[in-house]
Amino acid sequence: MTLSLEIRQRHRRQTLIRAKRMAALYVLLILPAVFLFVFSYMPMYGVLISFKDFKYTKGIMGSDWVGLKHYTRLVGDRMFWRSFGNTLRISLTSIAVTFPMPIIFALLLNEIQHNKFKRVVQTISYLPHFLSAVIVCGFVRQLLSIDYGVFNYFRKMMGMQPIFFLGEKSMFDTILISTYVWQGTGWGSILYLATLSNVNPELYEAASLDGANRFQKAIHVTLPTLTPVVTIQLILRMRSVISVGFDVVFNLYNTKVLPVADVISTYTYRLGLEQQKFDYSSAIGLGQTIVGVILVLIVNAIARKVSEYAIF
Repeated sequence: MTLSLEIRQRHRRQTLIRAKRMAALYVLLILPAVFLFVFSYMPMYGVLISFKDFKYTKGIMGSDWVGLKHYTRLVGDRMFWRSFGNTLRISLTSIAVTFPMPIIFALLLNEIQHNKFKRVVQTISYLPHFLSAVIVCGFVRQLLSIDYGVFNYFRKMMGMQPIFFLGEKSMFDTILISTYVWQGTGWGSILYLATLSNVNPELYEAASLDGANRFQKAIHVTLPTLTPVVTIQLILRMRSVISVGFDVVFNLYNTKVLPVADVISTYTYRLGLEQQKFDYSSAIGLGQTIVGVILVLIVNAIARKVSEYAIF
């Protein structure tokens, strides 16, 4: 009994010593912790709106409780199901195209031997990530403009009629996903490049002795090294299956492509800020978040079953 007490006391003293050594780091954590609490946790009480018949004059706590009324309303909402279908289509297509692009780009950069040229390519590819969605979509609109866009300029030179690309339903997905690729591929490759920098050079030397060419080295040495990171990134990406980014879609869509471009985030925006239906739009947002969490848990469980890599 005395020995156990001494062990606990020794452990407590060691913990205090480590805490004193890292006191500066704990101080640095204060500001991010406050930021997270104020902007991520405090607003969570607003979820109550989705269970109430919200009135400005009564406030959140004073509004009448209606339970699951707004959630059952979703079942018969034709516009919601249209936006839900568009979200799934765009999101799954986006994952299929944009998820492997940073991996491929990182593999290609890893094969470049000229370091100066490699750094230039990396810098150029990272730049679009630091531009806001408004600026990125502004570039896209300029390129595709029916009056002075580059593509329509060449069409006119060849005697062809200009096309309002952003007004063509069949082209919206291609334009949107191409924008995602341009803005995110370079930045998304950073994590994979960092992983590749830690690959043991002896593995490549052993592969060379076995007669492997550069492509075979990439397949049998480089890709297996990326497997844990790729698995975790894919699991985290699944949370966005039903939450296509609002900014890019909102800045590219218009009334002509609304039937195929309206996603859940833009639909809730119109409900909440344009039609002032905060209670109903909050119900949609909360349901979207819950489904995203469930998808992450499902994919994580599958990854844990079929491989040794998972988040938890």
